Amino acid sequence: MWQILARTRLNGFQSLQMFLAIALLIAGSVSAEEPNTETTEPTLKVAVVSPRCVFADVRANLSHFTELIEQAAEQEARLVCFPELALVSYSTHKDVLKVAEEIPGPVTRALEAIAKRLDVYISVGMAERDDNRHHITQILVGPEGYLGKFRKNHPTGGEQACGFAPGESFPTWDIDGFRFGILICFDGRHLDTLEAMKKAHVDVIHHPHGNGVGGLGREAEEWTRSKTVYFVPRAVAARAYMLVNNSAEDTIQPQGTMQYSSGALVIDPLGQIVNRTEQKDRREKMIFATLRKPKALIPTGELRRLKQDAIFKERF
Repeated sequence: MWQILARTRLNGFQSLQMFLAIALLIAGSVSAEEPNTETTEPTLKVAVVSPRCVFADVRANLSHFTELIEQAAEQEARLVCFPELALVSYSTHKDVLKVAEEIPGPVTRALEAIAKRLDVYISVGMAERDDNRHHITQILVGPEGYLGKFRKNHPTGGEQACGFAPGESFPTWDIDGFRFGILICFDGRHLDTLEAMKKAHVDVIHHPHGNGVGGLGREAEEWTRSKTVYFVPRAVAARAYMLVNNSAEDTIQPQGTMQYSSGALVIDPLGQIVNRTEQKDRREKMIFATLRKPKALIPTGELRRLKQDAIFKERF
């Protein structure tokens, strides 16, 4: 560029004008690509687990999950996420209701002790009993104890026939400066759930599943690839991370063997795949990702424009 300027026959004033124009162009291009490098933004390391489970055996599953949580803590994960109904193994057979528990209850207290000992947060699915009603519920515990629960708002027809009732609210929590929400499996097919997350200005959404082998995926790589189809636009719309996971391997249930696709997936608020399981089998797997606040992902020039945009200004 400078060689071209040197060969161009311009008077001194014109040369100065061109030099300034080129300098401004270069400076503009650099600032446009400059990332937002604010060091005050918090980070959150997550472990997204696709575990094998045992049907209707909470004790066995809790023992196995404790080992997985310990492995995650060794990798300095702060939040460990398990799939839908993982503590009982996902099922629509009515026997699953026999091991449903009140929340808080014995399982909650056991998980509290694990979270306090390892200084982590744990999101895990279980069958909840509330008087004469049952729910597909995800509980959240942390170093400070039991934090709360989310009840699946949109159970499928098969789940309702089994005896699971819908939830009615969308609680959110703070985890190390990140606003955290939960949606469960079929909830993701309904817009009211996404609108609730947007209204709460969540930064991270855990979206656990209980998908068997079939049209949604036959193994971990195919399952996570299929989930990007509708989770990428939802991550962008919510301006939130999506932590998506499924159970793995096989469980023996009263109606026969249930085969799970396996799979774990992390999508960032820009719709980019941060990490996912890529093995072409259904084995147990755990993936990790370090999350940053959504605005920390956006170049400063674009961030200034978003703050002026009527659609996004409330989030930024």
